[in-house]
Amino acid sequence: MESTTATGAAIAPSGSRVAARTTAASALRFFWTWTALWWGGVGVCALGFFLGAFDFVTSTKAGLYAISIWLNAWVIVYWMQKREGRADLAVYHDCLVVWMLSYTLTNSLWEIPWVMFSPFVFENLRTLDDVIAHTDYMRESILHMYWWVLASFSSVDLRTVNHDSTFYTLEIYSFVNVLSVAYFFHLNAKGSPYRYLVPVLGSGEPVASTFIFSFSEVFGGFENMAGGVADTLLALLWTQYQYFVFPLIFGYFGSKLLLDDWRHAFAGRGAA
Repeated sequence: MESTTATGAAIAPSGSRVAARTTAASALRFFWTWTALWWGGVGVCALGFFLGAFDFVTSTKAGLYAISIWLNAWVIVYWMQKREGRADLAVYHDCLVVWMLSYTLTNSLWEIPWVMFSPFVFENLRTLDDVIAHTDYMRESILHMYWWVLASFSSVDLRTVNHDSTFYTLEIYSFVNVLSVAYFFHLNAKGSPYRYLVPVLGSGEPVASTFIFSFSEVFGGFENMAGGVADTLLALLWTQYQYFVFPLIFGYFGSKLLLDDWRHAFAGRGAA
């Protein structure tokens, strides 16, 4: 019979399994409410554009700011869970899950569709005016709003639409990100003591990718930046710092959780 610690991890006599960790209901409830609020705001921006209330640039920039704020959900979860008195490792797990869900949503709703369809959707687009020229097409039918979604980042960064090879290559990692998150939840359900190796080993990839994403444009003289300083900061800082700073934090959280799992899973072997 397994016994459990205050952190929720099981001490497994077999030396090979730990308990699946569960995320606090309050953390998930907050995350989905927070997501509905900010993604709903993006939907309002898109609808406002479709109905002619907003132009392309205004609607897409507002959406980008909304998503940038939304990506900070785990920070609020951290303080909420600490105030509830949950153990540190339980809080780390909850924050990690919220970040993984956030990352997966952005990958699934924008990066992966963009990687799959942008090579065929965008042709001969070199300036923001070229993109704006398609405004009438986007408003012809609600089905044409896929163009608004895929081209949204071009309001601040033209690499979205001009087939920049570095940009495209980096975004291919979105497939790896989604698969790794699915694998983490699979390992967690199985009670594998290696589950937190996924965020630990994967924490470096977003950092390296974001460095290349932002500084390739800095070293290139900002040639693909569509607007002024504020737009450049939105493209290269406000929508990107999360992918540079947060993975480092979750690499630390994951390492603490991993070591705790290993202490319990392999305690029996050490005694033997």
